[in-house]
Amino acid sequence: MQAAQKKVAQFLDHLLALLPFEPPYFTAEGLDCTFVGHPIIESGASAGDAARFRAKYSIKPETTILAVLPGSRMSEITKLMPIFGETIKRLKAQHPDLYVVIPAVANLSVTIKQQSRDWPLPVTIVETDEDKYDAFAAAKAALACSGTIALELALARLPAVIAYKVSWVTYALYRRLMLVKYANLVNLMHDNMVVPELLQQNCTPEKLSATVHTLLTDEDVRQKQISGLGDVAGWLGQGQFVPSERAAATVLGIVK
Repeated sequence: MQAAQKKVAQFLDHLLALLPFEPPYFTAEGLDCTFVGHPIIESGASAGDAARFRAKYSIKPETTILAVLPGSRMSEITKLMPIFGETIKRLKAQHPDLYVVIPAVANLSVTIKQQSRDWPLPVTIVETDEDKYDAFAAAKAALACSGTIALELALARLPAVIAYKVSWVTYALYRRLMLVKYANLVNLMHDNMVVPELLQQNCTPEKLSATVHTLLTDEDVRQKQISGLGDVAGWLGQGQFVPSERAAATVLGIVK
């Protein structure tokens, strides 16, 4: 029993980090920490098939696809879908051939379908990872809720605009505790605004549509963001090790 408790204590004294900037925070407190890489690089996000997606959903090669990701929580859907809907209406006027794809978790797909049914352009909702990553490969840009999805978009090298909005009470409390400059993990890793963030009072249809429009039309802006996204895969461990295997090896090393 004591031996088992000792092993648990050893494990708790040695932490596994998923993001490259995490280890220094733990080691500064006297805790060993090994960066094992982020499991997202094993997801297939960087291996989407654009041609397969267009063929499956009968989308013409010249049609511009926008990936829209309103979040994975009902609270995010409730806040962002109306704003995204107005954003899409504005983009439709500038891009008549625009086609929207919304990857959704299964328990939210019905709600998302209901809230997007009046959007003035074709909308396809997909629920599988294969379809999601194929959609990323086929899309020209993304409009996304802030979250882990930012890493998937980065691995797919898909230029994006990140949005988020909460109640003013929640935001006021959050602002008092906030210690970081950015909401997006990609921007945190770069310590620079690589991916545009439009949060709270800036999360408006006017600003979102203007920023997405720029990504759809300005190739220099697109390529600048894509270049920044290209660094992320390496930082997360892609090409260096398999995160699940490195995590397992680290744990076994501690146990032994």
